[in-house]
Amino acid sequence: MNIPRKLKLLAFGACLAAALPASAEEYPKFDYMPGKELAIPHVSGDAKFSNTYQYWKDEKALEDAKKSGKMSHEMNYKDFRWAVKSFDAEGAIDIGRGYYNEKNAKGQSCASCHGAEGKKLKGIYANYPAYNKRLKRVVTVPTQIKTCATERLGFDWKENTRQNTLIDFFVGSLSDGKVVKIDATSPGPIKASYERGRDLFFKRGGHFNFACASCHTPPAAGKYLRGQRPTTFFGDAAQYPIYHFPYALPGDDFEYVFTLQHQIKSCQILSRIYPGEEGSPAMTDIEVFLKASANGYKMSVPVAEYNMDTSYLD
Repeated sequence: MNIPRKLKLLAFGACLAAALPASAEEYPKFDYMPGKELAIPHVSGDAKFSNTYQYWKDEKALEDAKKSGKMSHEMNYKDFRWAVKSFDAEGAIDIGRGYYNEKNAKGQSCASCHGAEGKKLKGIYANYPAYNKRLKRVVTVPTQIKTCATERLGFDWKENTRQNTLIDFFVGSLSDGKVVKIDATSPGPIKASYERGRDLFFKRGGHFNFACASCHTPPAAGKYLRGQRPTTFFGDAAQYPIYHFPYALPGDDFEYVFTLQHQIKSCQILSRIYPGEEGSPAMTDIEVFLKASANGYKMSVPVAEYNMDTSYLD
């Protein structure tokens, strides 16, 4: 039967109306994705979200899982995003090292305070974000880089700049193998930031009424979404900053390097959520939540966002 287009649209509208809340009072229950109460500040918390944690909890688990024939999504994609180092990313780290040693008019550089090759910065990335007593707020490594560059060197290296991003990548690489440790359980600024970040991660918003958790919790996590491969959020922060070749946001000049907040911004854009400003309190809170969700996991930097291995073709 040939149904007129107008009637089809009316029928669609009726179905849509039936699916929506009948009154404004019903809307609050749609504000958050389910699962927020199950999140804990430790990588093992993934056991309550997916049936994959046992396959990627450490190097041996990953090795055994791969030998048994488990696929990437069953290992939360840690089989390459965490376990395999990216040789291509070394070039970007070298550029970051160059900015780290760049001298101002007075002959000062980041190395003047933090030592050659970042000697005094080894391991610190695993403990950031952290509370800065002088600034009286929680800061990420990029925000700390911006602060030092502005106050001590006179460089305008804000969070979302090429210099900041690539220095961040260099500094992150100095914590490779260190276990993430963010204290989000003791009362204080970090715990408060973690809880705000958790709320933001699970809160719906934007044109699609998505939350970060819409993609990064089951049943979406581990599935293909328009070519994207979302993980559960546990452990992911241990891989950042990450080499995101061949993907970059329009206008980027970061050698395909994504800081954690740049990744959050990218996801917000893809989900049609108004993107946050990198370095802002809200974006910092989300990073605290994600980093604490990697507690107990070793950092692995640099790794690649995408698996470029073609051995499966052999």
